[in-house]
Amino acid sequence: MNKLYIVISLLFLWMSARSQEDKIQFTPLPPEINTTDSEEFGRWTIDGKGILFTRLGKTQQDLMMARIDSIGHVVDVEKLDFKGNYKGGGLTISPDGQSLILTVCGDRFGSGSCDLYISEFKDGAWTAQRNMGPAFNGPSWEGQPAYGLDGLSIYFASTRPGGYGGSDIWMVRQISPGIWSNPINLGAGVNTANNEGSPFIHFDGQTMYFMRDGIDGYGGYDLYFSHLGTDGKWKLAENMGPSINTAADEGGLSVHPDGKKAMITRSTPDKQNDLFLFNIPPKFQSLPIQALYVYVKDETTGVPLRAKIDLLEQDGKDTIRIPQQPDEKGKVIITLEQNKSYGLIATLRGYMMNSTNLKPTKETARVLNLQMIPIASAANKTIKLQNINFDSGSATLLASSTAELRILLQTMQSNPGMKIEIHGYTDNEGSEAENLRLSEARAETVYAYLTRNGIDKSRLSHKGFGNTKPVAGNETEDGKRQNRRTEFLIIKI
Repeated sequence: MNKLYIVISLLFLWMSARSQEDKIQFTPLPPEINTTDSEEFGRWTIDGKGILFTRLGKTQQDLMMARIDSIGHVVDVEKLDFKGNYKGGGLTISPDGQSLILTVCGDRFGSGSCDLYISEFKDGAWTAQRNMGPAFNGPSWEGQPAYGLDGLSIYFASTRPGGYGGSDIWMVRQISPGIWSNPINLGAGVNTANNEGSPFIHFDGQTMYFMRDGIDGYGGYDLYFSHLGTDGKWKLAENMGPSINTAADEGGLSVHPDGKKAMITRSTPDKQNDLFLFNIPPKFQSLPIQALYVYVKDETTGVPLRAKIDLLEQDGKDTIRIPQQPDEKGKVIITLEQNKSYGLIATLRGYMMNSTNLKPTKETARVLNLQMIPIASAANKTIKLQNINFDSGSATLLASSTAELRILLQTMQSNPGMKIEIHGYTDNEGSEAENLRLSEARAETVYAYLTRNGIDKSRLSHKGFGNTKPVAGNETEDGKRQNRRTEFLIIKI
């Protein structure tokens, strides 16, 4: 009997401890943000240092931006000088901070009751909002937009036909600048016969939070969570539980770039909406991300360039993301996972390819300056191929090399008069003779790829240098990594 009592007591203590762990503390944002008006739909900027939100007064609706310092204090709050007509219904800001998509209802240029409109930050000001057109809008209701990974996809809620019932969450992907795909329903993993809305795609591109009503929840709208599967489809969504969801409506959730903190819109006792912060339970957290600020310029003139940027996720899957293009200032912001290796390749007609390898770091943001060499002045220049990788100690190419080899091939095809000499190098592991043979074999492997794909042998040569020309010390793994490289010298343009 005493043993049973002890077991029951321990079980009770364990359940109490779990209850305390599961209890979530919702903290209102400071009075610089939350006022006697209603504040809602908070959205973090990609670096976590800004919060965009709406302030709904009795006579007007404003778009606001709060700036946050390194320790989380509000530095200032300003009204955006926005030339538009916003009346609530949700908004989203692109990862690069240059585009706003918002819901506008009852506009004479609209397609239905509520449509999605876009405004862009140009020449120091936000442009007048414009309807995003038939790819997004129709006779039905559209609203509550959210940018996806890298600003190349838009998620939104709509009551349009072809869904599962009520409002569903749909996605439109950018095919090329200004050109969008047809709307794609996110499928049965997310959408049901109930109403789904207010999607938020975390900057990791793999985690979605949204709200759903119906009798299966805890009352009103509840928050749900879904992961993107390896097949490209969203997995069956999971209710985020009673520690977050109540009998009232929960929605408008936004997750900080660290993947751990969240901001939510909640009703207050004064019957207004305010913004609250809370820590997300570990099982619902998303991956911490890093903002990569890329600036592309002409090496000779310093003029900004709008090169195509390909990002390779070197995680064993060796996937390549949809290309991005810098703005007119040569700037683009790309989201990366922290502690993950990436390859980046910039290409632009009339310029040599620029190849970079990004080693894993825990930084929340970093800057990459790319200088591109005009082909007209590229003779006798050496170009590094930072994303040509081989099996350890062999000349067998890894799958992660494919994207860079393909771009090198395209460069040769686009410039039929170009002749190059491919160079291979190693670190100082092994004997000089072994390293020389290995470097020659690796250079020959790249040579063979190009000739196999139609480049005439008269335009190519190859040479190995072993460990004789290091570009870094061999005392560290990073130095050795830099010395194990493939380059090509431009013999003739």
